[in-house]
Amino acid sequence: MTNPTQPVIRQHYPALDGLRGIAILLVILYHNFNFIEYFNYGWLGVDLFFVLSGFLITDILLHTVHGENYFKNFYARRVLRIFPLYYLSLILFILILPAIPGFPLNMQYYQEHQFWFWTYLQNWTLVFSQDGDTIALGHFWSLAVEEQYYLLWPFVILMIRDPKKVLILAILLLIGIIVSRYLIWINRDSIPPYERLFLFTRVDGILVGAMLASLLVINRSILRKYFTFFLIILTLANYIFYFLKQNQDPDFPSWAIAGFTTFSFLFGLLTYEAIENNWSMLTRFLSNPVLRTLGKYSYGYYIFHWPIFLLTKPYIDTLGLQLFPTNPFIVQFFSATLGSLSGFIVSVVSYHLFEQHFLKLKKIFS
Repeated sequence: MTNPTQPVIRQHYPALDGLRGIAILLVILYHNFNFIEYFNYGWLGVDLFFVLSGFLITDILLHTVHGENYFKNFYARRVLRIFPLYYLSLILFILILPAIPGFPLNMQYYQEHQFWFWTYLQNWTLVFSQDGDTIALGHFWSLAVEEQYYLLWPFVILMIRDPKKVLILAILLLIGIIVSRYLIWINRDSIPPYERLFLFTRVDGILVGAMLASLLVINRSILRKYFTFFLIILTLANYIFYFLKQNQDPDFPSWAIAGFTTFSFLFGLLTYEAIENNWSMLTRFLSNPVLRTLGKYSYGYYIFHWPIFLLTKPYIDTLGLQLFPTNPFIVQFFSATLGSLSGFIVSVVSYHLFEQHFLKLKKIFS
């Protein structure tokens, strides 16, 4: 077992940048290419992001909890990474751009509920107050979930400190959440927005990532020893659940009860494989420059991809109809591709002209 009281130089895992690239690519395919049926499950990219966050943050906290300036260093580095671009995007999309005459996006919902966005509580207002056709910032719900995790989890780690107890707590929390969802579903008539509650408050991936980080501190080889066993158990669990749910109510929330969790565990195993098996084909694939580049700019790309796509789509659609007047699918694909490229360009510009100035300050709080 690794002793977390000893100074630890944390490794940088290039393959995790590639996993971030996979995660943002899945989100882009889900949002911008949703006319292709195969991409309907691209929203799982958010759960992959959650697993990575849960792993990396718990890993950082377990290795620094006995050091000096524990809170100061952690929160300062998180603020410098997250707040500048997030609040810049709110200033742009809630305050400045809607004030321009003829601005094409409907931002009324976000203006009326902006308190929740400024305070990183937007996932809760999205649960109980639907945004209707005001969809440009709907994906910000996951940023709220992560920020709430960043705020609370350092206190949990400080109180517990022992990675074994952190592992047990994460397991118990996950079980408690699944049981709570089932109880909510049973009483769904008194909780009308239960489906949105399941979607916009899910932390399965974060808890699975925390479990992985704890396990690696406790015994780094344990997952390697039982990797195949865990994979078989997860596969069997999915098949058993599939057959059992056939006799359930058609509205039974299969994703909330089992789907979010099982996919999060699969992403957890994928994360473990990426960081532990440096010479595997998977790790080499995830370390390729394209995926790592997507991973590098994934935060800005996540923030900007959807509003930029919505802003550019009408104009690109017009161009596409002129170029491909007899092929609607090609027009959609053309529009989605150029819209996605536009969002990526904005994220790259944002990173180098804005975010980087704040990121350089993180070294002060190492």
